[in-house]
Amino acid sequence: MEKNQYLYIKISQEIEEKIQKGELKQGECLPKGEQLAKEYGVSAITITHALNRLKEKGYLVRIKGKGSFIHVPDLEARREEEKERKQRTETPGKLCKGKIGVVLEHISSCFGLDLLYMLDQCAEKAGYKVLVRFSYGDRQRETEEINFLKKENVLGMVIMPCHGTYYNVDLLKLIIEGLPVVLLDKQMEGVPVSSVRTDNYHAMEKLVGYLQEKGKQKIGFICPEENGTSSVIERKKGFFKAVDKRSLQRMEPCYLTSDEKMTEIFSEEINREWIGEIENYLDENRQLDGIVCTEYGIARCLGQLSHKLKERGILAGCIDEDYLSSSGMYFAHVRQNEKEIAKKAMELLLHRIQGEEYRQGNYLVEGIFREACGERE
Repeated sequence: MEKNQYLYIKISQEIEEKIQKGELKQGECLPKGEQLAKEYGVSAITITHALNRLKEKGYLVRIKGKGSFIHVPDLEARREEEKERKQRTETPGKLCKGKIGVVLEHISSCFGLDLLYMLDQCAEKAGYKVLVRFSYGDRQRETEEINFLKKENVLGMVIMPCHGTYYNVDLLKLIIEGLPVVLLDKQMEGVPVSSVRTDNYHAMEKLVGYLQEKGKQKIGFICPEENGTSSVIERKKGFFKAVDKRSLQRMEPCYLTSDEKMTEIFSEEINREWIGEIENYLDENRQLDGIVCTEYGIARCLGQLSHKLKERGILAGCIDEDYLSSSGMYFAHVRQNEKEIAKKAMELLLHRIQGEEYRQGNYLVEGIFREACGERE
């Protein structure tokens, strides 16, 4: 036992020495446990103890499903120096403590404007300036914007990650390097980073409950095809959970073909392919008397088919109604509480930046339910 204890300490010291000498670089991923065990000629348990010791001393960041990554504590000291330098920088008439980066997929009149305004106001109140960039759903562009903000020496970032199955490697590097980061709208499972987003289960519960109260029993579901995005997955699970809870029949869902990059980003643009897919879905499922869709872009397409909904007595509900569309129907909807999401995200980020007490976690904000109010003129 004593020998094993000595071995794991010795191994951890050897790895620590390599880090201090620069042989192991910041963000570098260590080999897997079994490979290290073979390299050092010890058991897997001994390696686990050695890695745990390094993690406790701040030399490793472990990410579930990804591995153990090198973290050089000296980076924190340099970041503190940079923070102090920023606090001495003044803008005309007002002290500026530094810059905060924000990377969003996109914003629109339906979702994002209030969120962006509140992020800026919260940062301004605390003495920081916000730099805003957009990825437009493009993973490569997201990487470029993250690296741009790093070069601007931002003290932390609020990021709404692109839709997709895989995590952005450069976003993971930010977290491993210890830069304060808070995610919006999406969760990165197994990664030590906080996220703030709408309570999608509660939103689906509200919409399904409303439709049932209006006498609807066969409720369809429309969402983009699943691509690993946590918000889409949560809304899908939340919908079927609400349907099962009310003993309603599970109807065939409609999964719309999804482009990883956003092509319809302006208010007047609409996805014509989705309209065709939704129309086919309605034609093939004549028994539907209700529909729940997961985002305002789908609601906009559904609104183009309002004549069909009206003829068949189909009532619809969605997340984030399409407020600016000039035609179609006003749907019952759950509007995301953008102001509260932004306040919480900036609060968490500022706690990290200012070195205050901070509890990492996933924070859910309830949406605001609104009933349908008839057709547009």
